Amino acid sequence: MTEEQTAGNPFYTGSGSVPDHLAGREPEQALIKRSLAAICGERERDYGPLRGRPPPPLTIVGPRGVGKTALLAWAEKEIESLDADVVSLAYLPNATSEDVFSAFLRELADIPGLDPLKVATQAYQYVQKALQWQTGQPPLQDFKEIMATRLQFRPLLLLMDEVMHYDSKMLSRVLQQSQMLSRAGWPLALVLAGTPALSMHLQKVDATFIDRTEDIHINALDPDATRAALSKPFANRGVKVSDEALELMVSWTDNYPFFTQIVGSEVWEAKKGAAKVDVALVQSVEQAVQVKRNRFYGKIFERISTSFLLEHGMKAVAAIEAAPEPLVPEQVRERMAEGTGLDAEEVINVYNKLQDAGLFWHTGDRNVIAAITSFFNYFKTEYKRTRS
Repeated sequence: MTEEQTAGNPFYTGSGSVPDHLAGREPEQALIKRSLAAICGERERDYGPLRGRPPPPLTIVGPRGVGKTALLAWAEKEIESLDADVVSLAYLPNATSEDVFSAFLRELADIPGLDPLKVATQAYQYVQKALQWQTGQPPLQDFKEIMATRLQFRPLLLLMDEVMHYDSKMLSRVLQQSQMLSRAGWPLALVLAGTPALSMHLQKVDATFIDRTEDIHINALDPDATRAALSKPFANRGVKVSDEALELMVSWTDNYPFFTQIVGSEVWEAKKGAAKVDVALVQSVEQAVQVKRNRFYGKIFERISTSFLLEHGMKAVAAIEAAPEPLVPEQVRERMAEGTGLDAEEVINVYNKLQDAGLFWHTGDRNVIAAITSFFNYFKTEYKRTRS
């Protein structure tokens, strides 16, 4: 048995880490790489703005479990090979927006290699104030001076995850001041990630440059990418997966990245150091995989149920499944409104909530499809149970 065959589990379920093999996201990775290359370009002078233009912000939008955070984690690792820094702003459910923002400022102010002699006195004092801030003190309201100070020394990638939950005022401050710095040519790349509610939330924020973002919409992988995501981690560790076993594994994933990690993880744990994965081994974990899938389905169903959207969700499922050709959003909303008395604005609000919960998704040509194909069957079964 080789060391590779006994190495730790290469599959990550729900940690937001970079998968052992991030498959099927090459176009998205190329966009992020382009942004990183732009901020690492030539400057007009030492510690000055870029000669070229900073990249526009990127937004990564997709339902839960599709790999948005993993893509951010990949970007964070990617920039390690460049002469640049990365700072992350994450949503913290139990913290106040002031605490989140001030902690963010402290992270910004921790500037590697900062030389006070090369920084304007006022900016340096503000950096020191941010580093010394503690919970309970008056919140720091501005970060432009800290950011401008940091950008003099090194380009910066600013990653913001779960943005649909951010306090609107705090988010507006961050975006507006980022816009000022980008407009002045400073080497700043901004990447925002969230569920479909991200787009709706950004509409509430007074930051016009967000309208010019490059949107990355991600959902299920294509089957070949799923095969690669499942097989390569095994192959990299000297473990062979038979073709039949691989196809069985793929059939349990719906090509959904989170399920891909679940299936791969369960098979890895079951192989117990074996150098080959066959159909019998994969079949042995079927129940464990289904339990974890149902747990994920249950969270989506509960989110829809507690929002009192089960009836509307059932109408959407029935309409999508019954249509001989894929429906566009307006057609789904029309079917959902029948016999409800909802006005146009209310229907749009219900539709957006169901999409954000992960019931359905849009393809690039605006076709409405199941976000997770097998969830429709789960949804219908649980819906009937609530009515029995």
